[in-house]
Amino acid sequence: METTKNQARPRTVTVAGVLQLLFALAFLIAPLAGLVYGADVQAAAEAELARQGLSPSVLAENGIHFDEGGYALVVPVTTAVIAAILAWLNLAGKRAGRILTLIVQPLFLALDVFIFTSQAAKVQYLQSFLGAGGNAQAVLDASERVYPAWLLAVSDGRLYATILASVAVIVLLLLPSARAYFRK
Repeated sequence: METTKNQARPRTVTVAGVLQLLFALAFLIAPLAGLVYGADVQAAAEAELARQGLSPSVLAENGIHFDEGGYALVVPVTTAVIAAILAWLNLAGKRAGRILTLIVQPLFLALDVFIFTSQAAKVQYLQSFLGAGGNAQAVLDASERVYPAWLLAVSDGRLYATILASVAVIVLLLLPSARAYFRK
């Protein structure tokens, strides 16, 4: 065992581990929502395009889909699994967990920032495919109306919460009490 048996885990490590577990759970929101509601969301977006007089195939032709699959499913699930493993290692007092977290959590933070900026630019991105004759905001609004309102609120909150959780985990594991706990 890498820590002494009688050395109590500091609160900073416990909080960091719990935040990592919550981070992992938060990353599962989007793929689960996509699996449950994806086909209906896709149909609503295509119906709005048809209402605008545009071909619904413009989405598929440009690789845009609202049902979860491929990397849209693999990336968040893999992220959640890795975060959960790191949390377990940190809560178990394994030095490798802290070291790996200090390497991987900044990558998770970068991923979160990428997701945040891509969410902010989704209207412009879709509009670039639709051209002047389409209304991207209307397509996105139609697709979002399929989701329960609470799910959209949770999903939006997840973006901010995971960014803050990543920063907090890094800071907590850099504090002297955490460093001392993982030191041999």
